Amino acid sequence: MKLPLWRRYAVRPLTLRLTPATVSTFVGTVGLLSIAGGAIGYAVGAKTTEEKTQTVVSTPVVVSTEVQSQAQQLKAMNERVAEMQAQLLRLDALSQHVAESAHIRSPEFEFDSKDSKGGPLTGELSLLGEKNIDVRLQELSQLMEHKEAQLQALDNVLINQRLQNNQSYLANLPVRKGAITSTFGYRTDPFTGRAAFHAGMDFSGPQGTDIYTVAPGVVSFAGVKNGYGNVIEVTHGNGYVTRYAHAQSLVAKVGDLVAKDQLIAYMGSTGRSTGTHLHYEVLENGKQIDPATYIALAMKK
Repeated sequence: MKLPLWRRYAVRPLTLRLTPATVSTFVGTVGLLSIAGGAIGYAVGAKTTEEKTQTVVSTPVVVSTEVQSQAQQLKAMNERVAEMQAQLLRLDALSQHVAESAHIRSPEFEFDSKDSKGGPLTGELSLLGEKNIDVRLQELSQLMEHKEAQLQALDNVLINQRLQNNQSYLANLPVRKGAITSTFGYRTDPFTGRAAFHAGMDFSGPQGTDIYTVAPGVVSFAGVKNGYGNVIEVTHGNGYVTRYAHAQSLVAKVGDLVAKDQLIAYMGSTGRSTGTHLHYEVLENGKQIDPATYIALAMKK
């Protein structure tokens, strides 16, 4: 193969003779150079891509303050839901125990409600969202209102039971002989002649008449009190105290455990008194109440 090569200022061209071997060598060399260039380009491109990827991966994810605040609020709400559910379960258990202890059997006081469920909303918090948690909080609030109403009704029942029990418990006479000479309430004061409040009930009788406790208890006071003379007070529990005043002498002393109908004093006229008698009082939580109900029950026996 001949290739003419023109030289500047030459009259005749220079002829280059190419053999088949030379052409093959030239083509192979060009091909190898092309492959090498492509490999180098690929390597450079791959490295660039890797560097970009590393740059993207190493770039920290910036979470906005608002998103973090919402997440914290949802977590707090979730914890509050869990606390309320746990409180409901404890409340149900306590209420059920009280109802059973009081021997109350009524559908009104069925506390093992199916609506009382426990456990936090872990795993579902982000799916439920704030709206769904608000709904659950409203449900729990309604349940608590229902439990409050149940407990109020239970408290009323227990109060009535206590009153009935105490009426029966204290339904006894402090003397075996004697007449009622003055009742609870306003009367004409025997010393001043004016209207005055009488906080107990008076029983007349001979001096030295036996005075008995109306119910079991512990002697919480035995001595002299202004206006009462020689007086004994017996604490019976549940806020109830009985008082026996104007005694001639005392038999029981402070700290004694006394039984029902136990002799504790002898009738006299000490203190602010016009004659031999027993001034008898019933106190509930420190306040004098009318003993007439208990006396009337005792007289019916």
